[in-house]
Amino acid sequence: MSTQTLLVRVARRSGASRFGRCGIRFTDEWQTVEVDAATAARLKAEQMLEVDDGHRPAPETPVETPVEAALNVPAKPVKKPAKKAA
Repeated sequence: MSTQTLLVRVARRSGASRFGRCGIRFTDEWQTVEVDAATAARLKAEQMLEVDDGHRPAPETPVETPVEAALNVPAKPVKKPAKKAA
């Protein structure tokens, strides 16, 4: 039986800070888990979790999601349409 190493955390969009699946408790921080192929498939299909197959930096390194990056971008001013001379 082969094992897979995955990085897993609770999906930020879910609003939850803890979640349990397949006998493992997950938090909103990335953690490394080694699981068999069937468990890996089940974790990848779980909507409450973000699962990566190891292509992210080490779990200690904070990773900014595209949504978080978008929230940190300053709002662009809204341009008012120019008035036409009559």
